[in-house]
Amino acid sequence: MALGIDVHNFTERFVSERFKQLDLYSRFDSEFLEDLACIVLNRLPVHYIRYDVDMYNYMKDEDKTSLKQKVEVAVDESIAFLFDEKQIKFSREPKDAE
Repeated sequence: MALGIDVHNFTERFVSERFKQLDLYSRFDSEFLEDLACIVLNRLPVHYIRYDVDMYNYMKDEDKTSLKQKVEVAVDESIAFLFDEKQIKFSREPKDAE
């Protein structure tokens, strides 16, 4: 068994979705995103699972909504923290929209 493959943190799925919503994958390099992901995930509840589909179907809609809201707050706060630490300017609008 390889923990990185068979067992993982379900919350990562929601963090990845939030990164996509904010278009972070095209706006920042992998080093920044890895730092951001670590900070975000350490601020959130952990849900270790083997199969995403089981957890996703098991969760109540209000639990999914609550987790998504926690992820949004954690991502926003973590971005602010990193920008303060690195003195980086950030716009919520994608590069093409500026």
